[in-house]
Amino acid sequence: MLEKSMQDFLGINIEKIDEKEAIASLFVSDKVCQIHGFLNGGASLALAEILAGTLSTFVIDKDKKALGTSISANHLNAAKLNDTVKAYATFLKCGKRLHVIEVSIYKEDLIISKATITNTIV
Repeated sequence: MLEKSMQDFLGINIEKIDEKEAIASLFVSDKVCQIHGFLNGGASLALAEILAGTLSTFVIDKDKKALGTSISANHLNAAKLNDTVKAYATFLKCGKRLHVIEVSIYKEDLIISKATITNTIV
């Protein structure tokens, strides 16, 4: 495992994880904003994929790895510089070789993005 990762660089904080759900927060700093001062869609996707991978890794055997193989997302609203967003990940499917995870990103009660991630377990 790496000492530093994209999770560290972006400032993603894993707040909760169990067999069914993972929750993370991200402070919208200048390093995750696009030029207009809003959360970059790529940063939202990174948050979603990192949280989905964390959830998959939590439930699989230690000798297995979860690899992201697909992501699809819709950006529905904007978060701006200095906001904090929270991401919630839950399984749609949790099989032996394939996990499909839905991640919803919110700023308070406002949905920012909704993503579906597929992880292959190897």
